[in-house]
Amino acid sequence: MPAAERSIETDQNSRFEEAVAAFGAPLERLARAYEADAETRRDLVQEILIALWRSLDGFDGRCSLRTWVYRVAHNTAASHVARQLRLKKRVFVALEEVPEPPDIAEGEDAAGHRDELAVLYDLIDRLKPLDRQVTVAYLEGMDAASTAEITGLSPRNVAVKIHRIKQVLARRFQSRAAGAAGSGEGGWDER
Repeated sequence: MPAAERSIETDQNSRFEEAVAAFGAPLERLARAYEADAETRRDLVQEILIALWRSLDGFDGRCSLRTWVYRVAHNTAASHVARQLRLKKRVFVALEEVPEPPDIAEGEDAAGHRDELAVLYDLIDRLKPLDRQVTVAYLEGMDAASTAEITGLSPRNVAVKIHRIKQVLARRFQSRAAGAAGSGEGGWDER
């Protein structure tokens, strides 16, 4: 292999190692938002990492490494969802049609928090892919401009979607708290 090719591959490998070190945990969370099944989720993470490594050869620094990593991850995850849709014929719902979360039994605070996260992930999992993509980016702390760059939406449209998603999720959790308070059961903590 010529020295120039080795240098490019070395740059690609070092960028990949940097990206995985910085964004490994967020990529795992992103995969969880797209795939509920643990075994299939591990496959999705591997697909994302392979796609990321391949893509870094073309990374030219016109955007941040973070934006690049998320764009690749979201595109790979969206392709995964489309493939799974074809396989499962799964039905996604509009944001306004997300059903109420199921009742969750009382438990320790840690178990309650874990259950709340499970309900949140379940609600996110039921969103249409674009709404899910925007939600996951928001939960990862990305601003509207970065999310817009990843999704192809305008920053204004991203901000509107985030606002709507937060309202719907808040209503779902508030109705859950009201239902639990009325029945004498433990409800959602307002955190």
